[in-house]
Amino acid sequence: MVKEEIRICLTGGSTAGHFLPLIFVARELRNILKDSQRSFKIFYLGCKPLKTEVFMKEKIDIYLLPTVKVRKYFDFKNVFDLLKLPFSFLLAFYYILKFMPNVVFSKGGPGSLEVVVAAWLLRIPVVIHDSDAIPGLSNRLASFFAKRITLAFESAADYFGRKKDKVLVVGQPIDSNILKEPGLLSDYERFNLNPEEKIILVMGGSQGSKFLNDLIVKALPTLLNLAQVVHITGDKFYNEVYFYAKGLISQLNPTKMSRYHSYPYINHEDLMYLMKIVDLVISRAGSGTIFELAALGKPSILIPLDRKTAGLHQIKNAQIYSRYGGAEILEEENAQVHILITLINDLLSQESRLEKMHQAAISFAKPQAAQVIAKELTEIMIKG
Repeated sequence: MVKEEIRICLTGGSTAGHFLPLIFVARELRNILKDSQRSFKIFYLGCKPLKTEVFMKEKIDIYLLPTVKVRKYFDFKNVFDLLKLPFSFLLAFYYILKFMPNVVFSKGGPGSLEVVVAAWLLRIPVVIHDSDAIPGLSNRLASFFAKRITLAFESAADYFGRKKDKVLVVGQPIDSNILKEPGLLSDYERFNLNPEEKIILVMGGSQGSKFLNDLIVKALPTLLNLAQVVHITGDKFYNEVYFYAKGLISQLNPTKMSRYHSYPYINHEDLMYLMKIVDLVISRAGSGTIFELAALGKPSILIPLDRKTAGLHQIKNAQIYSRYGGAEILEEENAQVHILITLINDLLSQESRLEKMHQAAISFAKPQAAQVIAKELTEIMIKG
């Protein structure tokens, strides 16, 4: 007798902070289910991910919903997006009814709430995960329909009030397989880096950051005296940043031109290998980045998104992490070129301070988050 196929629905927003954790949990689910002697289907239902090829590589089928995004500021686009909400929900209900998954795992974000509500109406168990110290609106609403609420930050539990009995603090799902592999000389070679010199990695999230790009480029002529700089600009900013940076360096510090390396985007696996070999990371304060930095033990300077643009969640993420000692915070309103250069110089010139930050970062890490969530999903499927 052929056993019934297991079906697992993944949903979440379009950015890497949403879809990469889904990928890492899916990998752990495969490791668990491959020994069950049952066929299984893992599929994604939600708004279009920025990098659909990541799902294709993992052999995860994609079914798309219209993007319904509620912005944190006044914009007429909010009105048009809300008009799409009924259609998005009906489409989500159709797919959930068609595939009748055993469980739904949601990372929150645009498109996820429709899937969660559709699953709840059809009595399909839902597990949600929130990455930030201040949970997003979609996950706070989804918590009313969820069987289990998993969180990256313990402080986020305060936002779920009477539902705390559903909460499990696990950390943020990351690629734990790469953590086990050592940094190699070949990693330096493929990024054209000198292992004998300090290396700074600058990244502004999966879409890049204009503010961070502008700040770093203005600091480059001096920074290149301190270290090699690998700068991930984001696809849409690359040409502008590349030519501006090259022009500035050639004018003010031409002998250090070879120390600057810019990329529009680096796939996540290669980025993890790169992060292993750098000495200092300058980044936004997304949860995925913080938990990867922690697991790798990398000292960092976090420049969170300002509250007008994204609310307080990145600022709160950074504050909690920095209390452990793994990072320094530089808020946008204080992020001046001379302040950044002074801070970088202080860090890179004190090996003992970098080592303390390394140890503090490791103490914060929760590298098994994806595995814990996968086990939780499996147990829920077994119990029904």
